[in-house]
Amino acid sequence: MAEGHLTAQPGLALPGKLAYDRVLFFSDGVFAIAITLLVVDIRVPSPASGKVDATTALHAALPEIRSFAISFAVIGLFWLGHHSMFGYITVLNRTLMLLNLLFLATIAFLPYPTALLSGAVTGQVTATVFYAGCVAAAGLAEAAIWIYAISARSLMRGQVNPRVRRYFLVRLLTFPLVFGLSIPVALADPQTADYLWLTLIPLAVIARRTMFRAEEAVEP
Repeated sequence: MAEGHLTAQPGLALPGKLAYDRVLFFSDGVFAIAITLLVVDIRVPSPASGKVDATTALHAALPEIRSFAISFAVIGLFWLGHHSMFGYITVLNRTLMLLNLLFLATIAFLPYPTALLSGAVTGQVTATVFYAGCVAAAGLAEAAIWIYAISARSLMRGQVNPRVRRYFLVRLLTFPLVFGLSIPVALADPQTADYLWLTLIPLAVIARRTMFRAEEAVEP
C-alpha cells in the first residue's frame, strides 16, 4: 500500500486499521459532543422564590426545544450519511482526512447557530440565514468527502456501481440545496424557511430507500 494511506482490514489488528478506526471513532465523538451541546441552553429557570411555574417555564423554553429538535435531526442525518459513506470508503489518505476534519469542524460549530436561532428576539432573519448557511456549508463539506473518494477510486471498497455513486451524491447534496434555497426565503419570511427545512425528512426517506435498492449493484 502506498505510503500515507490507512486502510481498514476486518479481523486484522494492524497499525493501518487502528489508525483508520481512530479516525472513525474521533468522528463519532465529534457528532456525539455536538448533539449533546445542543441541549445545554435548555434550562429550567431559577426564580428568586425557588419555585418554578412549569407551564410558564415550558412555554418559554419552546424556542430552544424547537431549535434542539431541528439541529438534532440535522446532525443525526449528517451522521447517517457519514456512516454510510464510510461503508464504502475503506482507505484514508491525508487529503481525505483533512476533508473529514473540515466537515467535522462544521458539525462542531452547529451548536452556536442553533443557540443563536433559538435565542434571537430581534434579528430573526439574520439568525435564520446564518443557521441555513452553516448547515449548507456542512452539507457541502460532507459531499466533498464523497466526491474526492469516488474520484480517487483507490479509496473505495471494490468497484462501486455508478448509480450508487450518483445516489449518494444526490443524497449528500440535498442539505446544501434545501438550506441554500431557504436563505432567500428566510429574507422574506424566516418562519417559512423552517417549513422548507422539513422537506429534508421525506427526501431523506426517499434517498435511503433508493440507496438500499442500488446497494446490490456494488461489486466486491
